[in-house]
Amino acid sequence: MKSPLLLVHGLFGSLSAAGILAPFTNKSVFTPDLIGYGQYREQHGREWTLNDQAEHLENWLRTRTDESVHLAGHSVGGAVAVLMAKRYPEKVRSLTLIEGNLTLGDAFWSQKIASQSLDEIQIEVNGFRGDVTAWIARAGVKPTKFAIETATGWLDNQPVATLRAQARAVVSETGKESYLEGLRSIVSSGLPVHLLSGANSRSGWNVPGWLEENATTDQIIPQAGHLMMIEQPEIFAHMVTNNLTD
Repeated sequence: MKSPLLLVHGLFGSLSAAGILAPFTNKSVFTPDLIGYGQYREQHGREWTLNDQAEHLENWLRTRTDESVHLAGHSVGGAVAVLMAKRYPEKVRSLTLIEGNLTLGDAFWSQKIASQSLDEIQIEVNGFRGDVTAWIARAGVKPTKFAIETATGWLDNQPVATLRAQARAVVSETGKESYLEGLRSIVSSGLPVHLLSGANSRSGWNVPGWLEENATTDQIIPQAGHLMMIEQPEIFAHMVTNNLTD
């Protein structure tokens, strides 16, 4: 795969951990922080839309390469990736949805956070931080040293104001009919669209029948769930890159 791969993270954290990226051998992989996260965490004090996030990614990418990229988004990042592919088709060679939010049903956690106070969210995040092993165990993740360290970094990568702003943006966007219409137009355009999920979480992913039927590939990682990149990082990297062509 010669064209770069751009990985878009979900509601918590980033995808820049060395243990996630190491299996992408001989691949150029970009893992930018979204607005409100990591190096952009100081922007947490304002509201934004997922289209703002898509524009942010395009601006970030434009300063680093003139090449189009293979775009892959996980969970909430999948929704951002859909919008980027729709808004900037000339920048995207393929779209991979890694259990990306496709409906409000996928945004069940975002719906909860969107309606909470910042204090309520902080109490919940503090609970996760107090027992990271239990937090990831609820997602079916075995508490390896790598998984615990990465998940801890995810919790620390953004303030709770970012979580609420991003959750509200997700609920607003994926609740619109135009969101899935945009994804349908991407599929109709001929852009390769790949679906990737974990065997333990696929049943909870609300993939429309028309998308399952028309996706370029539909892959499932055995013995993994929604956080597959910290459960099976080698298989995750292989699955993401296996079907990408230049």
